[in-house]
Amino acid sequence: MLKEKEIVETASVMSIAERLAFMELPLETRRRILVKQAEQAARFYEEEQATRERELWQGGDIVES
Repeated sequence: MLKEKEIVETASVMSIAERLAFMELPLETRRRILVKQAEQAARFYEEEQATRERELWQGGDIVES
């Protein structure tokens, strides 16, 4: 069975078995894990380097053909 710490710190795509194990966790545990992951994602997107990279690939004109 997956441990909460392992799920929160995962940096790669979870396997089907890992996803099923996550879904078997109690609802409160899943919510706590998702809150931690959301906080990590928010910190990442607030970093200056991430903002600069995102602006580079999202910036520019939209050209439709």
